[in-house]
Amino acid sequence: MGNPYTNKLNILEEFRKIDPEMPIQMAVIFLNVAADEGLNMTDLYKRSGVSQASVSRNVAALSKWHRLNKAGHDLVTTKEDPAERRRKVVFLTPKGQLLAKAIAAMK
Repeated sequence: MGNPYTNKLNILEEFRKIDPEMPIQMAVIFLNVAADEGLNMTDLYKRSGVSQASVSRNVAALSKWHRLNKAGHDLVTTKEDPAERRRKVVFLTPKGQLLAKAIAAMK
């Protein structure tokens, strides 16, 4: 039997390929979106245990454009919730889908 931590380390390495200094909160936000696309920001806050302000900052960093017009990681995108226009829902981009598939395939 192999090392039970190898898979977990491989997952972290996938995130480090994208950003060697990626905060764990950001990885948690990404994994929550990957597990259930179409979550709104409030659902992400509740599921992740990360503050609403941190969820917003992390989703921005995971999006195509970060704060202050800085390039983001382009792993997620937000759309207006058709049922509640003030609310944003979060989905994976094609790049995010590739990362999610790579992580899901790890054994």
